[in-house]
Amino acid sequence: MFGFILSLLGCREHHFDKSDFVGVWQAVDGARITIKADGTCVLQGLNNSIVSMAKDTTEKLNADGSWKIINNVNNGITGGVSTGLEITYTLMNRDGKGGIEFYLSGQGFSENRPPWDLFIWKGDPDEMIKYKFVKQ
Repeated sequence: MFGFILSLLGCREHHFDKSDFVGVWQAVDGARITIKADGTCVLQGLNNSIVSMAKDTTEKLNADGSWKIINNVNNGITGGVSTGLEITYTLMNRDGKGGIEFYLSGQGFSENRPPWDLFIWKGDPDEMIKYKFVKQ
């Protein structure tokens, strides 16, 4: 019975607020997302072939945008966190707008404990390859 109660407590999801997201998030490839408390953000050097399915694998996404917390997202994995981040942006140096929905993952078997990472799937989610950003 004690183990069952502990498992239930471990499944409780963290409550996220703005302070969990504000700051600089960086990927292994050097891409950065700067999230500001005023609801704006800056995207620098994101791999555009991953975030927008562009054909040119060397093209980088650099843009100013805005962000908001979204709830009840389905990140395509069992367990995990149902909170995410929606970024809308305007492209620098040319006309165009876009959007990216980032998911959150954490540590542990269910990926539901801090520290948190922002990610999108690189290709098919069944392959479990993430384009991951870690808060600096």
